[in-house]
Amino acid sequence: MSKKTIGEATSFIEELLALMEDMYWETNAVDVKDQCFNVIRLLQNEMTELTKISVQDHDYEYEVIVCKPGQMKASIDELEDILAGEVLRQRTREHLVPLLETAKIVFA
Repeated sequence: MSKKTIGEATSFIEELLALMEDMYWETNAVDVKDQCFNVIRLLQNEMTELTKISVQDHDYEYEVIVCKPGQMKASIDELEDILAGEVLRQRTREHLVPLLETAKIVFA
């Protein structure tokens, strides 16, 4: 997969953030909620920084701004491990799996 531009990454993060919030409210497991919250916080912090970038610069290649290298990917990997046995709505799972795979590439 080719690198995303800042504009593409912003749209992707918005979509992933919305889905993570849905998942947070759908699950009853505290460990899943905790890990969702961790990922949501990282995504929100990243979005905060991305909103400071000029629209004229949205065609530049995206690089993670807030997290240490690999921190976001590690958090997503942990979430995937926790979700292995978690029951989610079918719609959420169908959207979540490909987004998490893409996220591991985007945030590598």
